[in-house]
Amino acid sequence: MPLKATSLRRQIIVGALFGLALIGGAVRYYAPNPSLTRDMGNLLLVLWVPAIGNVIAFVVRQVRERRASTPAFAAGQHFAPQLSVELTPLAPQLRTALGQLDPRQDHCMLVLGTDGFTARISRPLAGWLNQGQAQCLQLEFLRPAMALPRFSAGTGFRVLAGTTVVGEGRVLARLG
Repeated sequence: MPLKATSLRRQIIVGALFGLALIGGAVRYYAPNPSLTRDMGNLLLVLWVPAIGNVIAFVVRQVRERRASTPAFAAGQHFAPQLSVELTPLAPQLRTALGQLDPRQDHCMLVLGTDGFTARISRPLAGWLNQGQAQCLQLEFLRPAMALPRFSAGTGFRVLAGTTVVGEGRVLARLG
């Protein structure tokens, strides 16, 4: 029966290879040059090379999982507007953004300076972008305690759908 590569077994293997690499480094450092002992130290160091790829893949996977676990609005959560805003789509990005959007997607990212805030608007983004003109809409923040203090009346911001800037906006009023 073949052994299944579990996370624990992988960690043990990577730890053993790392230990061998440390021993190889010490052997190489203290062995006379040239010698068979120094060559054996080099060999032990080379055994670590395949494990580096596994460690890098592990780190990349962890980063992707953290990004994927970004908090979102709960499915079926009632829309509770917090701001009244004027949103204007940017014409050059419309074709690109419309092709990438789910027709029911209502959430976006509002960018203010270097900070981004997850929000959703009162209608799907694709519908707003299809209009091609400025519209007054309501929006709700995922984390209102963090976002609302930054969005006072008259504040301008950019609207991102995914990684694409699809529009600009301006706060008209706070609702509540």
